[in-house]
Amino acid sequence: MSHRARFFLSVLTGLVLCTAAGHAAYAQALVLDGEEVADAKLYAAAKAEGGLEVYATYTSESMQDALNGFRKDTGLSIEYIRVPTSKLYDRAIAEFAAGKLTADYMDLTDLSLIEDWKKRGILAQHKVPSFDKIPPELRDKDGYWVYIVRPVQTIAVNTELVKEADYPKSWKDTFDPKWKGKIGMQSIEAGGSALTLFAFLREKVDPKSWEKIAANDPRTYATMAPAVNDLVRGRVAMAYGGAASFSGQIENGAPLKIIVPTEGIAAFGAFGNVTSVAKHPNAAKVWVNYLTSKRGGSMIAKSGSYGTHPDSAAPVAAGFTAPPTSKVWSISPERWTAIHDSWIEEWKTIFNRK
Repeated sequence: MSHRARFFLSVLTGLVLCTAAGHAAYAQALVLDGEEVADAKLYAAAKAEGGLEVYATYTSESMQDALNGFRKDTGLSIEYIRVPTSKLYDRAIAEFAAGKLTADYMDLTDLSLIEDWKKRGILAQHKVPSFDKIPPELRDKDGYWVYIVRPVQTIAVNTELVKEADYPKSWKDTFDPKWKGKIGMQSIEAGGSALTLFAFLREKVDPKSWEKIAANDPRTYATMAPAVNDLVRGRVAMAYGGAASFSGQIENGAPLKIIVPTEGIAAFGAFGNVTSVAKHPNAAKVWVNYLTSKRGGSMIAKSGSYGTHPDSAAPVAAGFTAPPTSKVWSISPERWTAIHDSWIEEWKTIFNRK
């Protein structure tokens, strides 16, 4: 090889090495609050995709802080499409079967339905970086789904109808006959949060709690919204329901007081993962990683719900002081499967809702 040829070869080699070094320097992991949310390879691939499309069950208002935080912290775009669980379950199956499912990420609020998606191959297997820190009841053991948000079920009273001395301090206090005809609550068929609350009451508070509540002739509602409205208007004096729903009314000036019962509270939310047909799988992985990270959980907490990461900030909501996570109970997937159908039918019999 001539001197000239060796010279040009050395120059070319130098350029290649410099270019490679430049790319290596540019590729950086996504680290937030001291935690790696995405390694350099995943983050670079996600940025190349630009963003993702989400089908989700929580309203964009409830997820706004998390959405804004994700966009700011990652630089990725996100199209957030809200669909209720019952409709999203059917929609996803139909679109997946037709080869038209465009969502990169999806979630539901019913463990039975998410397990069905898993069996149908709609969800991809992806274990988030915080997987080993997350309690087993909040994730699929094989990484097909994970909780991303956990609203809590608690008690609220109308302060214009209930004297402070009569505020219930525990769930058991609400079984007192003095509350007959004054309690509002969702039907157990309203969704996962309602079933979780009634399972918590029976398993952790009193095995005869359903019968004692039924004896007080409560008003039952198909969804939470009318129950909260009746509480605000004074049609009921007390209600069981989501703390975020009550706090939203308190922010608007409603005369409500949220009670954190001594026995603790129940939490049940949405869980999901990357879809198996995602066109932007890397961006979707970053989204799930973010939601289950310490930073993402703290963003979720701003809406009054618990995040999944055990080190995330506690929820912040008007009129609500969040208890430690040790006071927050969630049902395990195995227990959910075991009781789901039979307990719903039993509840309907006890509350004469057949």
